[in-house]
Amino acid sequence: MSTALPARDLVDVRLSEAIGAGGCAICGVRARSERATLDAIIAERVLDLGFREGLERDHAFCRRHAAELVVADRRAAGILGSSILYGAMIARRLAAARGAQAVRGRARRNRLADAIRRPPCAVCDQGFSGVDAALGRLVERAADPAWGPAIAAIPFCLDDLFALLAAAGDAPAMAPVTDRQLARLDDLVRRLEGYAHHSSQDRRHLMTDDERAAADEAARLLGGD
Repeated sequence: MSTALPARDLVDVRLSEAIGAGGCAICGVRARSERATLDAIIAERVLDLGFREGLERDHAFCRRHAAELVVADRRAAGILGSSILYGAMIARRLAAARGAQAVRGRARRNRLADAIRRPPCAVCDQGFSGVDAALGRLVERAADPAWGPAIAAIPFCLDDLFALLAAAGDAPAMAPVTDRQLARLDDLVRRLEGYAHHSSQDRRHLMTDDERAAADEAARLLGGD
């Protein structure tokens, strides 16, 4: 898909790039925002005592972004930053575990339950912000003759498609996008059912390549890109 969409600002440029990359453009925006946030944390926040003091108290990393922290660090040149942050997080968890071991019964269970309930992930929060901006812009750009068909053709994952439809509300320009997206889902269901129907020994010769590809498409639809 061409990325030569008219752009008036950085949001348009990044959306155009995400559309051109293929796959769910909202997943692409989310991934870019999260990656940039991880890179910024490694580059700028590791030595920030306030940021480290707030880890596991005011902000945290979800399981996925905790694992990706060292990946971001290696992109930057090493693992010093991630080592420092991992040390701070584990030390805080260790202190919570030791505090729980100092009491018994319900008090111990409550302390461990509190340790499990972590603050919001700082990286996910930035991803959510990027997605919100992208959804609003896609709804706005749907009325543009160049953008409208490109938006309608995006293979959104199911969660992001529903988020887009919710953001669109009754916007008239989104009607062609909605119609095409729902038709895409209808076609996928038809091909999944066709695969199942043609899977028996006496009907396998009727199976199409599109039916064989349907399960992988459904995995991306439900799991995201």
